[in-house]
Amino acid sequence: MKSKFNKEQILQEYYDTYHKDTTKARKLIKKLDYKNDPYLLSEIATSYFDENKLRLAERYAIKAFELDCLNPATLWILALVKWDYGQIDSAIFAFKEIIRIGTRRIHKIGYRENKDVALARINDSKFQLYRLLKEKKPAVAKRYLREYEKGIEKGLYTIVDCYYQQVKAKG
Repeated sequence: MKSKFNKEQILQEYYDTYHKDTTKARKLIKKLDYKNDPYLLSEIATSYFDENKLRLAERYAIKAFELDCLNPATLWILALVKWDYGQIDSAIFAFKEIIRIGTRRIHKIGYRENKDVALARINDSKFQLYRLLKEKKPAVAKRYLREYEKGIEKGLYTIVDCYYQQVKAKG
């Protein structure tokens, strides 16, 4: 059994390596006991998603979801995968669940989770819902966009800023 210190060391190396080499980073995660850890499974799914290997990303995201269907990190990657597959209703459901769960489950999500990360994920889910709903339900979509913008005004971090800038540019 690996010690907690070793796990933290491996995770730090994973985070340091991820943006340079997702495959190498994923191999680090697989050194850990990842099969019953929704956060680690979600990280593996995310690495496959970033490599555009959707079937593998979906497989790991579903395993993570089966272990903890209320894990926002899991719901996020599952939503992205479902969106790419054109399963829009499933993606909408997952993003809405992230908002519904809120910050209550921070302690159960993962290793780098804190209130700021949770609030950013919730706010980014609102923007993703805007993008998913803008054609079919424009009034609902605009409400999500306004809520997202209020979060940005409050100083919330975002990972979807490039998409938001595109929306702003279109006016």
